Amino acid sequence: MNAILPSTKARALCADLFREIKNSSYMSTCLKRMVGILLCTDGTVYKAVSGKFEKALQEGGFVDPAYSVEEYTQVLEKYDLLIKADKRKLINGDLSRECWEKLKTLYTFHCADGSVRSLSEIFPAAPSGTGDCCAPKLLNKCYKEGKKPLSMAEFVFDPEVDLKFFDPCDSRCKPILKAIIGLDVIYCDEEIIVVNKPSGLLAIEGKGPEKHDCVASRVRNFYEPCIQQPCVHRLDQATSGLMVLGLTEEAHRILSRDFEERKVKKTYEAVVVGKIKEKEGTVDMPLRPDIEHRPVQIVDYENGKKAVTHWERIKTDNRFGLECTRLKLEPETGRTHQIRVHLAQALNCPIAGDNIYGGPEKALFDRLLLQARGLEFTHPTTGCRLSFVLERDF
Repeated sequence: MNAILPSTKARALCADLFREIKNSSYMSTCLKRMVGILLCTDGTVYKAVSGKFEKALQEGGFVDPAYSVEEYTQVLEKYDLLIKADKRKLINGDLSRECWEKLKTLYTFHCADGSVRSLSEIFPAAPSGTGDCCAPKLLNKCYKEGKKPLSMAEFVFDPEVDLKFFDPCDSRCKPILKAIIGLDVIYCDEEIIVVNKPSGLLAIEGKGPEKHDCVASRVRNFYEPCIQQPCVHRLDQATSGLMVLGLTEEAHRILSRDFEERKVKKTYEAVVVGKIKEKEGTVDMPLRPDIEHRPVQIVDYENGKKAVTHWERIKTDNRFGLECTRLKLEPETGRTHQIRVHLAQALNCPIAGDNIYGGPEKALFDRLLLQARGLEFTHPTTGCRLSFVLERDF
């Protein structure tokens, strides 16, 4: 996995913690285990050690596990007796799985939105040991005590090896962290954040309290130093995929300029209803809003704004018995609903699940099959060119 918070400040604290552990009575307890630090906006510092709970860690000031130790111990003792009393290996395996199912209900995580969710709810298929990593423990403690995270870093403690930092793991941490913060963070530093927006979530706030929840509000809620409006571009609510947001005024200004000057490369994928035989093509159709039917966009060669989309056929597909085609799309411009209108109007192949521009077949799909899969841009302060590509989500 990638870092979900800026790490510079926490890394400096980790150096001190490394020395502290090296000279402590609990050094052997921490040996070869992941150790993490979370710095909060009010200056509070939490520290955690991954893996099995040990009393020595609590005495060393490390955060508690995300479960009641007493209840956890009771479940383990109960199933340990049952397993020892049963000599059949198959049943022992069943009992071990049953034990883990019980234990998953004991892990509870305090989330950024104020909710408290169990591991069973967050990650039903979680492998054993999930929930014991540093990052989930640290964020759980942070939100449980009403704090806001600022910086986090993790390292493996080994007194014979120089300090080396690691990001949270994919297999156990990622599903929990996404649930805790309400965001799938792809990249983060002190200036920018890149997230994978799910289909159905707004990019920015709409009118009314029911439309307050969005990518921008979740980023602000998660990372308090964030400016009021971090979005520099948008995705339709129904579209999933990559978004970059500026956390500072300067980063926001530079990224906004780069988007306006078309220095940012965006790559989408879509599954459209219909068979497209051509290998590639370009749609050049000017668009404007349909004033009487917002947010609908229409083609208007007299009053519309220039809109250009390049497309390339990836493969033919079949969904619900319908002939479909998967396309790679690179828009030159960024008009509202541009890709959706261009595919429906120019190619006569609406995107599967498009409830605005699609035909009757749209009811077969539970979402719009359009993903902002690739994003490439220049970092606003370092000047480095960054490129991100997601796995397909449909």
